[in-house]
Amino acid sequence: MRRRRTARGSEPAAVCTFVLALALALALVLALALVLAGALLPRGGLRAAEGSREGLLREYRESTAVKNDKFGGVGESSADRLANFAAYYTPRALLSALLSATPCRAAAGCPAGAAAGRAVREFAGAGGRAFERSVLVRHGDGSLELITLYVARRSDDTAALVDSRGATYPGGLDDFRRHNALLGPEDLVLAPRDPTLVHGGGAVVAVSGHTPRNWLPWLIGASTAVMAAATALAAVRRRRSAPGPWGPASSRRAGRAADGR
Repeated sequence: MRRRRTARGSEPAAVCTFVLALALALALVLALALVLAGALLPRGGLRAAEGSREGLLREYRESTAVKNDKFGGVGESSADRLANFAAYYTPRALLSALLSATPCRAAAGCPAGAAAGRAVREFAGAGGRAFERSVLVRHGDGSLELITLYVARRSDDTAALVDSRGATYPGGLDDFRRHNALLGPEDLVLAPRDPTLVHGGGAVVAVSGHTPRNWLPWLIGASTAVMAAATALAAVRRRRSAPGPWGPASSRRAGRAADGR
């Protein structure tokens, strides 16, 4: 009987030890994730990637394989393309030609696609207007593409971005980067800092096409839950093994009393 009680008593201790070890491992993983997040995530939001703006524009000027290119017939070689751009555009003028918003005209099929058109009309409402603009994307595989986004503006000048699938982003570029299903974190986008502005200039930034998923809240929550469970198990184990009204001695006395001994 003593051996059996000893074996049963060792089970909670083994479980407690395992849970404590698991909690420690999760805590170490959380600490590593925090270190990596601090080292790898860009600091300063949109400003972190501004240095790559000129490089991305240079790639566009040199490439003869840009999907949906507005200037597809500029030159058959990179040298011809560079020469033609240099003859007609300054870098600022080329950025404006690539990224400026233009009014949508239904006769020209703008917005293109039923989903985008419906989303623009639903947001803009009566008296609203629609614009289209291209943004330059360098995909993770190195390919370049111009994709079209729409700006839906209400009569009170509030505005939202709309993509080709009809998804609406009232929070502008940051909202688009957090929630779009078109691009990933490995893609790089050249776009106006505020793409819902349709008149005048404005800063142009190069940013990732999608913000990385933030796993830190999940790690923190999981680590907290496991550590809480481990603490509770340890407390129960100490309570059972301690002398007193809840300890093993009192359990044995209660058992003898029940047997009439």
